[in-house]
Parts: sequence; C-alpha cells; structure tokens
Amino acid sequence: MKNTEMLLSIKLQQMLFIDPKRVRLLKEIQQCGSINQAAKNAKVSYKSAWDHLEAMNKVSPSPLLERNAGGKNGGGTVLTNYAKRLLQLYDLLEKTQEHAFNILQDESVPLDSLLTATARFSLQSSARNQFFGKVARQRMMDSRCLIDVDIASLPKPLQVSITTKSAARLKLMTGKEVMLMIKAPWVNITAHPLENQINQYPVRIKSINEKETILVFDEMEFCATLTQPNQWQIDQQIWLHINPEQIILATLV
Repeated sequence: MKNTEMLLSIKLQQMLFIDPKRVRLLKEIQQCGSINQAAKNAKVSYKSAWDHLEAMNKVSPSPLLERNAGGKNGGGTVLTNYAKRLLQLYDLLEKTQEHAFNILQDESVPLDSLLTATARFSLQSSARNQFFGKVARQRMMDSRCLIDVDIASLPKPLQVSITTKSAARLKLMTGKEVMLMIKAPWVNITAHPLENQINQYPVRIKSINEKETILVFDEMEFCATLTQPNQWQIDQQIWLHINPEQIILATLV
C-alpha cells in the first residue's frame, strides 16, 4: 500500500531497545567508525547519541560497540558482531512487517494461517502446484516416514513420503499446517484408474497446450506437463496420480 509508514520498535525488559532513530545511529557508526561523526550524520547531538547508546547497552544481552585501536590517526568505534546481526534482523523484520500489511489487500489469503500468508507473499518456488493442508497421520514404513495430509478440496488425504531425518527436522505432528509442492512433470495421468495406486483422483482436463495442462478436481486445479498432449481432449474425464516421494513438504518450525 502506498504512503504507508510503519515504524518498528523493540523493547527489552519493558524498556525501549531499538527504534528507527537508534538504527540509523548504529548504521552511521558502522559506516564512519566514529560516534561523533555518526551523531552529526544522524542529525542528533553528541550527548543525545551517547544517551541512546547507553540506554541500548543497558538492556542489550551483548555489547553493541567496541573500541578499535588504530594506527597513526588513532582508533575508532566499531559495531560488535551482535550489533551487526541486530541491524540485519531489524531490516528483515521491516520487510516482514511490510509483507504482512500487504496481505490485508488480498482477501483470498486467510489471516488465521501464518504458513499460508507467509508462503503467498514471501516464498517463491519453481513447483507449479502448491497446496496447503494439515498433518492427519504419520507412520514408519521401510525406513521412511509416510505422512497423510488432509487438504480441504480432496476427499481423501494426500500421502507424502519423506526421510525420517526430514520428518524430525520439520517437527511434524498431527494437526500441523504444511505446504505441499509438486512440479508439473510429477503429475501423471491415465485414461483409467490404476489398481492399488496411491494419491489417485478423477479429474477433468480444463486446458491443454505444449507447456502445461490444467486438470480440475472439483474446484482444485493441478498443473501437469504431458509428453503427448495430442492424445487428450479438453473436458475429458481421466485419472491423476502422484508418487508420494515426488511431493516436497514444507512447514514453519
């Protein structure tokens, strides 16, 4: 949204730790290596600069500044690694805050789902198919973890197969929100259903071209890449199936 200004402030121990003015002061110190010059560049008095720095150091878990013993012109003041990371985090939070406010403009994005909102405005992927659901069940089979994911538009869960290490790293549990990513070439179709086939659904061909084919189940669309598009027709009823190992699983941990 244009002409929108959001000022981010962070408190520690119920006291102001960092805000836009203090961020600018730290960035000026990082740039010139002098508190005196940084105060001038930030257009605050030297005393005001010191007051800000002392207030920050009072509540900071780690020192923000250190003296740099220098050569013939003497030393200067430099930021500690903690302070540099603090500035990086502040910039990151500002971008996240801006993304979050932009979500307000898109009523199709549910505001009760952090994963959905984050993925829609921050995550870019080459996978054409991206769906959201919740973990319904997980179990071990042949040294792999099988995850059943409930997706609102599908009549039965979509099964995903990942390594046990991946399952542990994602900290999966029943009811956890997940995002499924499936590349178009991984979506397979057949004219008739296959026996004992996992992740198989009846679909209708909505559109066909050389680059991609759109398949529809109810109101849910799948994008597929067909090797022989000429043998299929628009509105033809066919069957879609996806290998559980060809589904990328993502979540917020």
